[in-house]
Amino acid sequence: MQIFRTATCADSGHPEFTLVFKDEPPTPNTVGWILDHFQNAVAGGTRFVAGQSVGIGWRGLRVIERGDGTLGLEERVAEDVWQEHVDQALGDLWWQVDAAAKLGLPEEPDSVAEDHIAAVQSCVFDASALILNRLGPDSPQHGGWAIRCGDEHDHSDWSFMELFRLSVALPFVTQFLALPPETGLIIERRRVGPAGGVVADVAYKDTMLTPDDGMYFGPQPASVDAFPKAHFAIGRFGEGLYRTTIGDRHGHPDIVACLTTPPIPGTQDSLVQWILDDLQDSIAAGTRFASGQTIRVGWRTLRVVDRADGMLGLQERVDADRWEEHVELTLRDLWYQKEVAASLGLTKRLAFPAEDQCAAVAECVNETIPTLLLSRAESDDPDSCGWMVCCRRDHDHGTWSSQTIWDLSESMPFVTQFLALPVAASVVIEAPHTTPTGRIGVRVLLDGRHLLPEPGSYLSALNGSG
Repeated sequence: MQIFRTATCADSGHPEFTLVFKDEPPTPNTVGWILDHFQNAVAGGTRFVAGQSVGIGWRGLRVIERGDGTLGLEERVAEDVWQEHVDQALGDLWWQVDAAAKLGLPEEPDSVAEDHIAAVQSCVFDASALILNRLGPDSPQHGGWAIRCGDEHDHSDWSFMELFRLSVALPFVTQFLALPPETGLIIERRRVGPAGGVVADVAYKDTMLTPDDGMYFGPQPASVDAFPKAHFAIGRFGEGLYRTTIGDRHGHPDIVACLTTPPIPGTQDSLVQWILDDLQDSIAAGTRFASGQTIRVGWRTLRVVDRADGMLGLQERVDADRWEEHVELTLRDLWYQKEVAASLGLTKRLAFPAEDQCAAVAECVNETIPTLLLSRAESDDPDSCGWMVCCRRDHDHGTWSSQTIWDLSESMPFVTQFLALPVAASVVIEAPHTTPTGRIGVRVLLDGRHLLPEPGSYLSALNGSG
């Protein structure tokens, strides 16, 4: 889940909007577009109230009052069921505009609406091929859709249904509903993907616009890495001692991960799997590990060492030049970085820096400033992770120096949990003595937009909102 909030509506004496995406938005551009849409409308004098309907593309959203004093938006997900999120409206808008752009046709996502009527042969819902036509000016139903079965059989009668109901029954056709009148499509059901992507043949005014084998539209299929995979068992053979279990069958020493203290109380067994699962998968795939080799886990580096029992061990860095055989510091940092990302709906966008990469730190940064600003940008320099650290005052920040992520984490350990946030993220950190909780206060922006933590998440609790 990702939750964004407008930033300028209050300047016009109007409640801010809080917009919920239950899944990741199709692109950052869609987030900026809808936030700007409401901010500009309010700045121009429009006033929104609970119960009001708002059109976004072909869909109708409903304004609601939220418990936090802001306004929210909900969309219809079934005949009489509304939920607070904007995923469908923004996703449909994005893919409808994308389909028109791919075909070189006018982009008119508001040329249809959920309550518009389509003529449908009832046998299309079981058909292996569908034929869609948006009727032209010669038809009494100009601009309406006709959808018929492309299979060879005696077809059933035509009936009429709202586009909303059609979209629920055949969601993969939604991305084509805003194409202009006189557009025709052929869709074979076997070429519809589970994520809603589809290969279609498209013609406009009797001219084919797609290649002979069709054109792909919509979301790309999920990668193999997106699906959970089975892992080999790991072994526990002493207090805080865990090891791989497949070494013998692959002619490789098993690898031991040692915990001298729990990285996060009550979670050590599951956390150590993060390291050993990946190592076992690598060994099974033919990778060989040897003493002296280093391994990246999150932002930290582990070092492989020989053990007296014939197995290999893992050391982590505990000081600039000191290593010890345990992995709890690595797992602790990884847990917090994943929790921060999960709080913001950014788990899929985790981007771990390396501990020897550098950040740019302003001269004005010291332990007495009340507020710190971390911003991450793209960098062509392989030695840079893209993070910049300064105060929030509007002044000359002085000379900027280069500091390794390791040194930054040592001098300001509270920033470590944010270092795996992606490019375009900014984090405002308030010092504990300035917040009502007595802990650091955190405000996160993504592409310059205020991104709120999910209620009940780690970051929400850190900020004292539960």
